[in-house]
Amino acid sequence: MLPGASANAQALFAEGAQHHQAGRLSDAERCYRQAITADPRHPDALHWLGVLAGEAQRPDIALQLIDQAIAARPIFSEALTHRAVALLALGRMPEAAESYRRAVAQQRDNVQAWYGLGGTLRELDDLDGSISAYRRAIALAPRYAEAHNNLGVSLQKHGRIEEATAAYREALALAPQYAQMHYNLGSALMLQRDLDGALAGFDKALELQPAYAEAMGNRLLCLNYRAEVSPEQLLTAHQEWEQRYGGRPRPSASSYPHARDPDRRLRIGYVSGDFQTHPVSYFLTNVLAAHDKQAVEVFCYSNSAFTDGATLRLQSLADHWRMIANASDEAAAAAIRKDGVDILVDLSGHTDKNRLTLFGLRPAPVQASWLGYPGTTGLAAFDYLVMDADTVPERAERWCSEAVVRLPHGRFCYAPPDYAPDPVGPASKQARPVTFGSFNNIAKIGPDVVRLWARVLEAVPGSRLILKWKSLTERTIRQDLRTAFEAAGVDRKRIDLRGATPHPQMLAEYREVDVALDPFPFCGGLTSAEALWMGVPVVTLPGDRPASRQTLGFLNTIGLGGLAASSEDDYVRIAVALAGDPKRRAELRADLPARMAASPLCDGAQFTPGLETAYRQMWRRWCGGEPATTLDVQPAG
Repeated sequence: MLPGASANAQALFAEGAQHHQAGRLSDAERCYRQAITADPRHPDALHWLGVLAGEAQRPDIALQLIDQAIAARPIFSEALTHRAVALLALGRMPEAAESYRRAVAQQRDNVQAWYGLGGTLRELDDLDGSISAYRRAIALAPRYAEAHNNLGVSLQKHGRIEEATAAYREALALAPQYAQMHYNLGSALMLQRDLDGALAGFDKALELQPAYAEAMGNRLLCLNYRAEVSPEQLLTAHQEWEQRYGGRPRPSASSYPHARDPDRRLRIGYVSGDFQTHPVSYFLTNVLAAHDKQAVEVFCYSNSAFTDGATLRLQSLADHWRMIANASDEAAAAAIRKDGVDILVDLSGHTDKNRLTLFGLRPAPVQASWLGYPGTTGLAAFDYLVMDADTVPERAERWCSEAVVRLPHGRFCYAPPDYAPDPVGPASKQARPVTFGSFNNIAKIGPDVVRLWARVLEAVPGSRLILKWKSLTERTIRQDLRTAFEAAGVDRKRIDLRGATPHPQMLAEYREVDVALDPFPFCGGLTSAEALWMGVPVVTLPGDRPASRQTLGFLNTIGLGGLAASSEDDYVRIAVALAGDPKRRAELRADLPARMAASPLCDGAQFTPGLETAYRQMWRRWCGGEPATTLDVQPAG
């Protein structure tokens, strides 16, 4: 280095920092580069040039520059913090967590590093570590509203709903105009059965930030829980999403280069943020395993950086795996077009980690929604909604904005976990009162459900009810439910409230349940499949919307449609009859897993041909220039 170069480099860096602070980014970059020319190991210039690269969506360049800065100055907490940001943008989450840890080890009062570590550990499913990191950030900066908010997110994911609610309220006290905090509070209230409060939170978030598509999506999901909301109102509400966030120009059919051969091998793309241990993976695994590789080529587009054993299993079954969690809609759409996907299938609907706005770009000539959402999306971007005749019976398709596809064997194919215990355990052989149960989200247990379940308990003297959900460890939530049942005439001692347990233990607890009671108007999905697999009959009350008819589809598929009630009185009759027939319950306990395994409900080889036939018919229509209309897929043979 020439004499005086270091001083010159420092002066250039200082000038660059002034430009950077004033938002003159091109001038800042010029000065940083000149400083590095004068002193190639100038740590501050290398660091902030790397920050600029990250801000310009060039995380690979950012990482190279910041690593050079840290090599020149090993004790550099701020640079380690920005290094973690670059690693996150590259999807290298464990390395990002380690970089944050190095940053706080070097500088214990680095608030941003503690904050970033909290978010990273949450994504890695280390919730205790995440909560601890956010609490450290708050201890250093008590008025840090975003830290309070994100602490709430981690607490909520941990099942500590009361603490999460308090954290959101603290955040809102500091930043009442922050839309995301109102949204998060609404989500927490929804888990506490406060649907009015939840909707108020989502509405306030949308008032403050009209472009908040996620808040609109959760509002729509919440409406499915409300019995007083009609199918027509549900459709109108879902179409409002399209009015707010859709409306993108639709490519013409001629703009797709796809060969219009109706019989060629199809490229099917699945888009989801739930390719891990999640209901979607339980209902997708057997389908991917059974896809006819001669007929379809499968692409999976993952909108989550989190991976677990279920992810690895799905990856092994797909022909191609793409990560799009950190990609913009435009970049993801370009990748899908490059892959030449013929039919792009959404597996999320209006649930967490969806990419509905990506579908608005129409990257594939045919687009469908299936599996993850119990009803219409309301979006013009979707040609088809994949359902079945039980979920969307004849004439009910008028409440869907998409053309309805009715699969021949239900719309779900369940893959029970390998560790599922034997349904017949020691507890089921012990003398005990008849036990009803529901392991559903307690947001589904509204006043009408409490009233009907109270009738069932009254009709079976001495019986009890087990309710199990992750938020039922919370004192106020437990008290609220007990009070609701007491008001309906049920002694609180007959209600057994349980919180979350590891999945194998949760499944084993079905040994204590004689009859599962399905809530309404939003019935069980995976919950019903799990109960049936564990040998427990499920009594359901199908209603006027797809969300109320999922269990009906399961039952009809395995020949137990008689457990679906036609009215509330019929619901009580069926539940009471099962309670009084221990022989039939014992037979079902022993027989249900085998019955399910032999049916399309669990046998991918029986289920998947119907789905592939639906894809083929969709494709042939597109090849022939025909519009998307209702498809009633017939069973093979």
